[in-house]
Amino acid sequence: MISSVSYSRLMQYFKGQTEQLKLKSKVITTKFTNVFEGFVGFKAFFVDLVAKLVAVKMAFFALSLAQKLYLVAFIVLCATNEKLFLVAFISVIAMSLEFWPLFERVWHSLAGKAVLLLFYAIIANFALATSGAVVNEVVGVSASHLDYTHNFAILLYLPAWFLVMSGIVLLAMQFIIPLYFFISVLLKPFGVVAMRFTDHSKFRKTTALLRLILASIVLYHLGLLVNIEDSTLVVDNSSNSVEQTVNRVVPTIELQIGGQDDAVIDESAEDLEINPHELSAKDAEDEDLEQQQYTKIRTQYQQAVREMIALFAFRLEADSRSRCEKASNSNVIELNDYEILEVSRDESAPYGYLFEVKKCISPAFPKN
Repeated sequence: MISSVSYSRLMQYFKGQTEQLKLKSKVITTKFTNVFEGFVGFKAFFVDLVAKLVAVKMAFFALSLAQKLYLVAFIVLCATNEKLFLVAFISVIAMSLEFWPLFERVWHSLAGKAVLLLFYAIIANFALATSGAVVNEVVGVSASHLDYTHNFAILLYLPAWFLVMSGIVLLAMQFIIPLYFFISVLLKPFGVVAMRFTDHSKFRKTTALLRLILASIVLYHLGLLVNIEDSTLVVDNSSNSVEQTVNRVVPTIELQIGGQDDAVIDESAEDLEINPHELSAKDAEDEDLEQQQYTKIRTQYQQAVREMIALFAFRLEADSRSRCEKASNSNVIELNDYEILEVSRDESAPYGYLFEVKKCISPAFPKN
């Protein structure tokens, strides 16, 4: 028989094993519960994330095309400061799409047509005056003697003046729109409902705020492109003035550096330190570089316009045959009975063609 002492020890052993099994099962149960709770929490987070993504997707698809472009432009603006031209380009497309229905509504009203025609008349008048001055500069005589060339120059300068007038209107809208919203808020308690200029069904106030921010960027680039201080009447006889300036400055700098002692250069290089003033100077240099790029675009545009005017006058306006004596490789435009404008190709001329006013030598008006 099992003694009482052995039996007691056996019972204690089984009891200890039972306690250990209970403790292990409790630990396993706790771990399983924690894992399950973590899974449930992750599932809830995932479901909430999917719900939010679906809501964002629904909100995005509820936006109009113009609002989507505004959003893309704002994201590009926040992502980088070096793509402002792309931001301005996207913003211009968005504004065109947004206000095209408004343009159609204005055009179909009598007062709207009057305003738009006045706007077009202003653009045409400035383009007419500018093109006349440019034709006179290229050919050396009044533009009234070259009607077809003058009309061609008007067509070339219409886009430039359209940009100028658009910039002026955009600048005016920067002041009119906030004032309009402020007045509409003041009149809202009196039951006055503000007129809606766009067809957006959602996020109208947010869209207006984004439009105001992006319009400022567009206005900044229009200002650089047009440059009120350097109007379209300013003439640059060289299409590569920027490159020539750089080519003049760079050799001078290299010559100055080459004349210095290497030890002095090394000592100066060791003293260089980056400070906030240098960073601000770098930003200023970047801005100057951007302005130089726009100046180069304007210069190339002005040069190209003048070269096309000279080519048009030579090929289409001037006559290859005339009653007056002329060179075999030239064309002429009769200014009056006694004078002609002789046009000939000359690569050394500023615009590729040489314009000379000469006396008309003909059988009716002989040389002697």
